[in-house]
Amino acid sequence: MSRRTHTLNRITNETKIQVSLSLDGGPLPAFQPSDHFDSSIPNAQKQAHPDVLFPLPSSHHATQITATQQIAISTGIGFLDHMLHALAKHAGWSLAVRASGDLIIDDHHTAEDVFLAVGSAFNGALGKRTSLVRFGRGDAPLDEALSWAVIDLSNRPYSVIDFGFTREKIGDLSTEMITHGLESFAQAASVTLHIKCVYGHNNHHRAESAFKALAVACRQACERRAEGTVGSGDVTSTKGVLGSSVSE
Repeated sequence: MSRRTHTLNRITNETKIQVSLSLDGGPLPAFQPSDHFDSSIPNAQKQAHPDVLFPLPSSHHATQITATQQIAISTGIGFLDHMLHALAKHAGWSLAVRASGDLIIDDHHTAEDVFLAVGSAFNGALGKRTSLVRFGRGDAPLDEALSWAVIDLSNRPYSVIDFGFTREKIGDLSTEMITHGLESFAQAASVTLHIKCVYGHNNHHRAESAFKALAVACRQACERRAEGTVGSGDVTSTKGVLGSSVSE
C-alpha cells in the first residue's frame, strides 16, 4: 500500500505554519514552497541526514530522525513541541512542523493554528477513508497519571476533552490551549474525539499521558485492512460513506 502523506502551508496575519505528515512513517515530503520560510538545507545536515528533505530546526528538543520515522517540531512553544513529538512518535507518524506566530501577544493563535494545520494535514493524508479500521482506543499511563482516548474517523467533527488540569500553564503553554488545541485538531481533521485523563497529580504527566493515549488510538484507527480481508476497499459505514451528508 502507498504511504499516506500530505503537506500544507497555513498562512494568516497572525501565524505562518508549514506541515509535512506521513501517517505511515518513513521519509517526509519536503515542505511546500513559502515566501515566509527559508527552504535551504545546510550542507552539514545533507551529510548527516541525506534523506531528510526539509531543514531541521536549530533546536533539537523535539527532533528525532530514525530509520523509520522523521520527526521535527518547532513551534516556538516548547511544551507544544513536546506533545506533538509524543503524538507523532507513538502514532507511528513522520511529522515536521515549523511555525512563526505572534507569541509577543500570547500562545493562543500559535497553538490553535498549529493544531488546525496538523488536523488539516491528517485529514488530507487520510484521503477517501477506505479500508480503514476507523475506530481506535488508546490507554496510556505516565507514572501516576492515566488517560484514555477514543477516536472515530467519522468525517463528522466533534470532541469532548477533559484533562482536569490544576494549574494555568505548563511551560509556556496555557493548559486551556491544550484542550482547545485538541478541539481544533478534531475540527480540522474531521474526526470524533473523546479524551480523558482519569487521574494524576502532575499536570505535565496528565497532558503527556493523554497525548500518548491519543497516539495509540490514532494508530489503531488509521490501520488499513489488508487486501482480501473483510472491509478491504470499503468505507467502514452502514451508509457506505463517512460524513454528515450524502450527495445525490
